[in-house]
Amino acid sequence: MSLNQIASILAFIIGIMSIVAGGKAMQGWNPGYSVLTWLPVYNFVMGILALIPAVLIWINHRYAMITSIATFGIHALVLLILFTAFRNAVAYQSLAAMMFRMITWVAILMLMYFQARKEI
Repeated sequence: MSLNQIASILAFIIGIMSIVAGGKAMQGWNPGYSVLTWLPVYNFVMGILALIPAVLIWINHRYAMITSIATFGIHALVLLILFTAFRNAVAYQSLAAMMFRMITWVAILMLMYFQARKEI
């Protein structure tokens, strides 16, 4: 199995996790802590969009790296917004989940980078 395939599987898993968590919260599931009203929608939409780079990475498409960097960048921007504008309103669990996504996307990008270096 190539590093890109591992990265693709990670992207797919993190996307499905976001879809499930965001979908459950949008349907009224109460996780036991305060949830910003827009955050489950963001998680759900980004979960769906994460499936695009997952497929592109799997097929080694030329836009795989760009879409992966964009996904990471959007998560980084939202995390920055959560830390600044919503510092007193966002639950620790939401911040932890966002940081988990970012760490996962860093791992995905690193796997893609090392795969590209192997192919040179």
